[in-house]
Amino acid sequence: MGLRNIYKSDHIAADRRIAKIHRTEGITIIGCGSFMIKSAIFEAVLLSAMDAIVTIDDEQNIVFFNHAAEAMFGMAADEAIGLPLVKLIPEASRAEHHSHVQLFRDLGDTSRSMGALGAISGRRSNGETFRIEAGISQATVDGKWFAMVIVRDITERLANEEARNLLLQEGDHRAKNALTVVNAIVSLTTADSIEDYIEAITGRLDTLARAHSMLANASWTGGSLRQIIEDELQGLHAAGQVCLNGPNLTLSAKSIQPLSMLFHELATNALKYGALSVAQGTVTIRWSVNPLGSLMIRWIETKGPMVQAPSRTGFGSSLIESIEEQLHSQATINWPVTGLEFSIELPAGAFDLRRHPIENRACPALHGQTETSGRSVLVVEDDAIVALVLAAGLRSDGWKTIGPASTIATAHTLLAQETTPDVALLDINLNGEPVYPLAQFLQARNIPFAFYSGHSALILEDGYKNVPLIAKPARVHVINTVLSRLVADANLNASLS
Repeated sequence: MGLRNIYKSDHIAADRRIAKIHRTEGITIIGCGSFMIKSAIFEAVLLSAMDAIVTIDDEQNIVFFNHAAEAMFGMAADEAIGLPLVKLIPEASRAEHHSHVQLFRDLGDTSRSMGALGAISGRRSNGETFRIEAGISQATVDGKWFAMVIVRDITERLANEEARNLLLQEGDHRAKNALTVVNAIVSLTTADSIEDYIEAITGRLDTLARAHSMLANASWTGGSLRQIIEDELQGLHAAGQVCLNGPNLTLSAKSIQPLSMLFHELATNALKYGALSVAQGTVTIRWSVNPLGSLMIRWIETKGPMVQAPSRTGFGSSLIESIEEQLHSQATINWPVTGLEFSIELPAGAFDLRRHPIENRACPALHGQTETSGRSVLVVEDDAIVALVLAAGLRSDGWKTIGPASTIATAHTLLAQETTPDVALLDINLNGEPVYPLAQFLQARNIPFAFYSGHSALILEDGYKNVPLIAKPARVHVINTVLSRLVADANLNASLS
């Protein structure tokens, strides 16, 4: 920029390394030698600028140093003025930098924009180096050449960019890992029929998705062992069939996915062939930390049908072998006639005890199987494939489905044509349109509903914080349990009113 207010003055000491500020007749004069600024307004603007501003003369010595420059380089203006500009540059770059400034002067460019020189380094008075971005402009006043350098510390910005790039790389890495696991699940799953194969694949992929959601909600730091067990057992048993006992602890991020898959296999096996296949059967899951610091988990089935070791190695056996290698654990399987007994010992690095243990109940109130025959549910889901699978699953569990509706308008049309549903299941985001207006409509008519979404509870509007949120994907048994509970609560409230 043109420095039109620069002029000579006898008030400045001849020694260019000594900076002085003179106030004469209300006019502020800053600088040394022939560099003067007599505008108080101009001075105030430059001094208070958020970016560091450094002005140099034809010998590349500093003649102006604002407050931001003082803070950035760790030196007062009266220390900086008169010093060569290269004192603000690391020693290894000084000769090159001096040449760049000289070339800029020789070319006669009016200015070079911020960042045109790329990311370079600055040097603080204590010797610390940091990344900077600089723009430079030049002007000749009264035959004297001056250049103004605007400097910006970009250390934080570069760190943020690096963190963002690492996050993108990590996201890509995790996505590829997830696809690799999916491929392994598909390859290793076998079944006697297409229907059984689809059921097995769907259940395993749902478990994988739940593990992913748990990790994402916890910023990939880990998750609750108890929560994993409850999630995999939910909807697969009658009241009183399952008992949990163990301290409150967090599994490591590395342990979440394989142990989720493990409990899924144990639970589905118990439902098809073991203790959960009969009304009187029970499953007890106990975990504790032994004196050596290892985590012991035991799965014990009793009062079920007589069992025996399988004649062939299946997905579950392969999974256990993989977990032993991945988590450096040791598993034991016994097949007494009373029911399957499974135990696994995990090293200390696989978990972290929380400070406050929770109260262990003899049989925690896990939600069991429910009766749905004759009840109706409005399904609102914008993804066609998800909607079809969801509706089919609910119908197979005895629900009469209304819809699916992919928009709020379609849902209102169905509600006008059909008998009032007992309950509704709502996706939160319908092609970018929030479902809340429909939720408000249902609330006004006392129709209970639950949200079914891949979003976390944090995005829910304040008026819906108490509405159940079922995380996608969920097994139909889990959805069935939540919807049945909503219907039962609504019927109870109606009978009391």
